[in-house]
Amino acid sequence: MTKYLKEYIKEIEKVLEGGKKTDWKEVLEKHRVRIGFFQHERLVHLLVTLTFGLGFLMMMGVTVLTFNYVLILVDLLLLTLLIPYIFHYFELENGVQKLYRLDRKIQERI
Repeated sequence: MTKYLKEYIKEIEKVLEGGKKTDWKEVLEKHRVRIGFFQHERLVHLLVTLTFGLGFLMMMGVTVLTFNYVLILVDLLLLTLLIPYIFHYFELENGVQKLYRLDRKIQERI
């Protein structure tokens, strides 16, 4: 998803650098549809990240209370899944923020 987001950002930046004969209202309309799509994707990843984070914290609590070595492995597994989810979410968040800035640039062209 982040690859698709980066490709789309490059595509819009090329359109902004392009000629003045572009129908900016149409570009803005299509751009806002894409923003909605990426916002939805970001929300889904936020919910997944929060779920893994809460699961990790709950398992850590159970591990501390019972101090079972098997649960330590489960904690490590959840942590190894949680860290990439966090980085992926922040990459999506930063990409959507970039889309908002591009939206303003398109509005200035209208």
